[in-house]
Amino acid sequence: MQPFNISLPSKKLGHVINKRVGIRRPFKFLFFKYKNKERIIAYTVIVEGLSDKNEFLVFKTKRKGEWLKGARKNGESVSAESERDISRAIKKAIDEFEKNQGEKAYQELF
Repeated sequence: MQPFNISLPSKKLGHVINKRVGIRRPFKFLFFKYKNKERIIAYTVIVEGLSDKNEFLVFKTKRKGEWLKGARKNGESVSAESERDISRAIKKAIDEFEKNQGEKAYQELF
């Protein structure tokens, strides 16, 4: 499957350039370390606006296909409400694209 483009609100264009599968990092609580065995899919999306260019990472579970809360923008957690709207739009556009692709959507991007 090749990288693809998605349309976003506010005249922005998203380029999904990478799709990888991995395991969540271990979760630490006090002295305990919980190992996660759940596989997740990470999408790297370059969002180009009229004057700026940002890189978003959004995450989805592989087994159930549910989106995880939050996203990362340029390596940091998304905090502003406008950025949350963009990450929701990215997730929705990726779902629509993969629904149209069928089985080919579950392949990794290279």
